[in-house]
Amino acid sequence: MKIKFLITLFLAMSISVASVKAQVHTRKHNQKERIQQGVRNGELTKREGRLLVHEQKKIRRDIRRAKANDGHIGPVERAKITREQNQASRHIYRAKHNNRSRN
Repeated sequence: MKIKFLITLFLAMSISVASVKAQVHTRKHNQKERIQQGVRNGELTKREGRLLVHEQKKIRRDIRRAKANDGHIGPVERAKITREQNQASRHIYRAKHNNRSRN
């Protein structure tokens, strides 16, 4: 009985870890696409695009550091990365909707 419980617990934990990695990766990819689309359409100036790309690099660096510590992203690290991604998303939105365009 204990063996079955431990196996079930292990499988549930491994699935949740995999979904966290997928969620972080998906948000990172979506934000990159939003920046590229804004640059292509002229909604972002070159400077705004560079600043947003730099912010994404910082988030990727934090993700790598979180994984380097123990091989996975823990709950505290995940919360920090989520906050950074939320802030980056707001920055992208504001930059795309600030009535500045690339000429």
